[in-house]
Amino acid sequence: MTIVNILFRWTHVFAACLAVGGVVFLRMVLPAATRSLDAEQSKAVFLRARRGFKMIVHPVVLALLVSGGYNAWRNMRWYSQNPPLLHSLFGMHLLLGLMVITISLVVLAGREPKRSYRTAMMVNIVLMALTILAASVLKWGRDNTQPPTGTYTLPVHVAEK
Repeated sequence: MTIVNILFRWTHVFAACLAVGGVVFLRMVLPAATRSLDAEQSKAVFLRARRGFKMIVHPVVLALLVSGGYNAWRNMRWYSQNPPLLHSLFGMHLLLGLMVITISLVVLAGREPKRSYRTAMMVNIVLMALTILAASVLKWGRDNTQPPTGTYTLPVHVAEK
């Protein structure tokens, strides 16, 4: 089971790296690299790179959702040990991650980029950084919480209903 846990954690981190790297490349590196080209050439290069990134984003989103779901399920017993801290951090990580995915899919929809794609991609970079920060603090919180005893059980007030 340890191998499966490591595989899902690695998948989640690797998929996040691909997403962040692709957005940073499209928003910051590519415009600087194509600055010396004329407008038509620059647009053609951008559209090709954008299309390639779209082909990466869809599997990455699937990998993030599946691995994130597994990792959340596996760590839920830890979250019950310190709910005020860990539930809030988990919720923040989940919400920010879903926002990033939504923005990515909306910005990349269609053949041509929307007029506001540059702003949306920059907002996405900031949200990605905040998502990674929330994940890092969540991991710290799990590491600094007393280990769960026995198997996961529902809190008493939930189990009585």
